[in-house]
Amino acid sequence: MTSTSIDGTAFVTGGGSGLGRAVCLRLAARGDRVVVTDRDALAAAETVEMIAQAGASARAVALDVTDAEAVADAVRKADEAAPLQTVVTCAGVARPSALLSSSASELDLALDVNVKGTYHVIRAAAQLMVPRGAGAIVTVGSTSSYTASSTPMFAYDTSKAAVRMLTAALGRELAPTGVRVNGVAPGTMDTPLMRALGADEASLSEMAAARIPAGRLGRPEEVADAVAFLSGPESSYMCGQMIVVDGGWLS
Repeated sequence: MTSTSIDGTAFVTGGGSGLGRAVCLRLAARGDRVVVTDRDALAAAETVEMIAQAGASARAVALDVTDAEAVADAVRKADEAAPLQTVVTCAGVARPSALLSSSASELDLALDVNVKGTYHVIRAAAQLMVPRGAGAIVTVGSTSSYTASSTPMFAYDTSKAAVRMLTAALGRELAPTGVRVNGVAPGTMDTPLMRALGADEASLSEMAAARIPAGRLGRPEEVADAVAFLSGPESSYMCGQMIVVDGGWLS
């Protein structure tokens, strides 16, 4: 996949680590003016420093995507600096949750961050993009958007299935306006989020060899390449689609 330099602002949530950080670095490398947002202000600043070390510039913003007003304000300010061209919703949570040993609060959290947080960002961006008739929005789903996780994670799985349908529905709705909504669905990735679930390197390697046809975990940079494609002109006829980046897991 290739991608052309985009002359405008790229607004990325969850840009302080993992997939979000890789996306920020990738978009900055092609020339985007990246606004790195994350609930962890220090992590966002670290991503900005990494971008600076690579010879580009970016800006860090502390942001909780569950706060609709804060999201709208951050998106508006990003657009004022340079027209908003690309939005990527990487912010998310993933926690183990088994039905009989968890409460509704687990589902509430997953839906608030993964679904409603994505919705808040898309809505705020669309309010600016639609009148201009241009823009690309990329959501982050999961292979769990298609099939349940191998370990009990009903809240996460439910939320990511919802992100997939949200992407399809809004992709269809906004297509006539010139604003494109698509998404990526990563498989098992070597990220801090995966480590936070308690998986050690040995068990991850064993799982990868046994279940992933490619024989290894995915790299965040591989997902970032798909995001760059979906937010660039090469994908101009794609609306409401999810690109699965999973090493063949779902095949």
